[in-house]
Amino acid sequence: MAGTFLNLSDDDQEEAVEPKIGAGLKRKKKISRPRADAEAVAAAGRANGFNRSTDTAEPSPAPRRGRPPLNEDMTYWRIYVSSKLRDDLNTLRDEEGRRLNDVLEDMLTAYRSTRT
Repeated sequence: MAGTFLNLSDDDQEEAVEPKIGAGLKRKKKISRPRADAEAVAAAGRANGFNRSTDTAEPSPAPRRGRPPLNEDMTYWRIYVSSKLRDDLNTLRDEEGRRLNDVLEDMLTAYRSTRT
């Protein structure tokens, strides 16, 4: 009669036969993927203006003048423009060393003066 109280038996004292947690991960096979060609990645980066070297960076042509004053009310505005127009505006901005905001204000003023 020993070991039968509240359904106790000698079998409960033995280890469970169930697999341990995470044991299935050991049997999972990894998918082998080919490594990326480092030279091709570097060439693609260079084509887009990204350099993976750790050399010192070349200084920018000239620091931009006309940063906004601390209390100037500025708003972030996201617009879509053609890449040619964007390049032209950035070239104009860099040549004059002014903020793009000032270039756009001058363009608006010139447009309004021709309309009246």
